[in-house]
Amino acid sequence: MLRKVIYAENLKCKHSNMWFAVLILPILTATIGAIIFGINSKAHLYDGNLWQQLWVQTGLFYGYFFFPILIAICAAYLWRLEHMERNWNRIMIFPFSRNKIFIAKLIVLAKAIFVAQLFLMLLVLFVGKILFGFSQPIPLQIFWWLIMGWFSALSVGAVQLYLSMRIRSFAVPIGISVCLCMVGLVFYTLGFGSVFPYSQIVLGLASQSEELPVENLFTLVPFVIFYVVLFVSLATNYLNTKDIKAN
Repeated sequence: MLRKVIYAENLKCKHSNMWFAVLILPILTATIGAIIFGINSKAHLYDGNLWQQLWVQTGLFYGYFFFPILIAICAAYLWRLEHMERNWNRIMIFPFSRNKIFIAKLIVLAKAIFVAQLFLMLLVLFVGKILFGFSQPIPLQIFWWLIMGWFSALSVGAVQLYLSMRIRSFAVPIGISVCLCMVGLVFYTLGFGSVFPYSQIVLGLASQSEELPVENLFTLVPFVIFYVVLFVSLATNYLNTKDIKAN
């Protein structure tokens, strides 16, 4: 049954405007990163691993702001149809467990996040190899940036899906994500990045460190799983106990 719900969610978002965000924000991120890298390279500020330096400039704004906001936009789009007219009432009478609605949307959101991550990595390769002509080999770290960046974003995805489920407004959950990005910056600065979803992304992307933060795996991975399970449970409880009526 879950497979059918996922299939339905994929059909609903197939022509959704959220895919514009999935494409545009990585392009904006790569453009800003390329501009900053180009300015600094002309000032001869770089030596050593140029790929790492490019990723530092690219991932700086992406991890702190663009990526969480991208996730919030996608989450809001995934609940948009349910909040229109009386669609909530129709969903509530479907013959399957209500938690499957949230889980299916989370899986679809995870797919959108991965597409955004993969697209950004391809843009980084284009910028490095084509625009700046890096002679250094493509680093294996790029697989960390891709996979751990995606994985660490799942906790933010669960939070934003829950907020967009509870809040009818399309814009409010996105605005909340901007505020939580600020909080995440504080947590990261204080050294508690692993315990807060909006700072976990920065750790997962590893854009602010010369070496891969392997030691963070022991705290990052459990906390990401914790937040995903927590908000799936909260959403399940809400869907099972609330009589939702569209206005």
